[in-house]
Amino acid sequence: MNHLQHFKSPLAETLDALLADIAIRVQLSETNYNKAVARFHAIQEYIQREGSPLQDRVTLVHAQGSMAIGATISSKLENDEFDIDLIATLDLPANTLPHRMLDLLEQAIAGEPGSRYHGKTTRCTRCIQVQYADGMHLDVTPMVRIDATPEKWGYIYHAPERYATEQDAKIVANPWGFAKHFLEHTPKDALFEAAFLARAREFEAAHLLVEAQADVEPVPAQEPMHAKSMAVIALQLLKRYRNVRYDQRDGRCPPSVMMAKVVADHAGQTATLSEELLHQAAQLQQVLSEAHGRRQLANVCNPTCEPDVFTDRWPGTLGAQQLFINDLDTFIEKLEELRGDVDLAQMQATLAELFGERATIEAVKQLNERMGRQIVDGTSRHVPGSGRIVLPTAAEVAALGAALAPAAARATPKHTHFGSEPSA
Repeated sequence: MNHLQHFKSPLAETLDALLADIAIRVQLSETNYNKAVARFHAIQEYIQREGSPLQDRVTLVHAQGSMAIGATISSKLENDEFDIDLIATLDLPANTLPHRMLDLLEQAIAGEPGSRYHGKTTRCTRCIQVQYADGMHLDVTPMVRIDATPEKWGYIYHAPERYATEQDAKIVANPWGFAKHFLEHTPKDALFEAAFLARAREFEAAHLLVEAQADVEPVPAQEPMHAKSMAVIALQLLKRYRNVRYDQRDGRCPPSVMMAKVVADHAGQTATLSEELLHQAAQLQQVLSEAHGRRQLANVCNPTCEPDVFTDRWPGTLGAQQLFINDLDTFIEKLEELRGDVDLAQMQATLAELFGERATIEAVKQLNERMGRQIVDGTSRHVPGSGRIVLPTAAEVAALGAALAPAAARATPKHTHFGSEPSA
């Protein structure tokens, strides 16, 4: 007997399958992923073009944040808008004034009237944002390496105005180091990867769209974008829930990087996606509640760069912290209910409350269509009298994943946060 028969598939229950399908619908599609990679490479070349104020000054450009760890989700609830974060490491004096650092990057990207990105940029307090017609944003943050520090420590620059103010600051950070730390602490499980990859490819095949290719250039070989760990999917779902709760609220929302740090600290301890999601929500709630119990604000730092504080701009107040603790309490309560004996109609209603109606309705619709096909061909595993459907065994999932994964996909190299040294 195949030893995989002894293990429960990580997507063996209806709830786990629906959570995976919701995550697939709120993350980057393969089309958008390739578009993001192409745009990264295009802007990397553009900011160091001949005549740019940063010509010969760009030493490294790489993805940071959610894009670097494979956890990007839509920033909006009802449409596909994605924020892609990049770091541009510059060979400039570290004591350059913060507003001047942003001046130089803004000039390099915006260019002259009629040039590629002119009229498409917004200056933010720490980055220059490039907007695309399809709703995607690229946020490019300038950084200067700090001499005599570990690999890729650097200063990022905070400047709320176009002139010097008392709020201007140089902030020590190491997003590269954190991305590496996160990926090392959230290893992939072969069974989950195969199960999730199969569902993602089914979705991509059914929703393949012919989109405008403006601003898209050739894409280098990447690791298959849906090859993710269960912890990453749990993080994406937690971020989606946060977005739902904060959609109509003023002020900052809890930072994704703080949530990612907690997920990395506690990954690899569960067997199914719903268990992982519940576990990670409880861990995040505990981190915040322990600080709150001391009447302190949570202090979560980059494990690869202690001065890099992930909670420097949130929560800010005990009230803001308590608000998200309450959100997590609600999330944990609802998820525990979903893991009980709940029919499909109630499951859909609760999941829509947690993750938004559109993604949930689409996921349930696909589940019903799949169940209908199985009834017709005699392979239905529906449990009469309930909303439960027993999905394939671990052995079947592994076999299916192996069959679906083309040799070329298995052989493609990993991306390195999309980072590459500029060509001479």
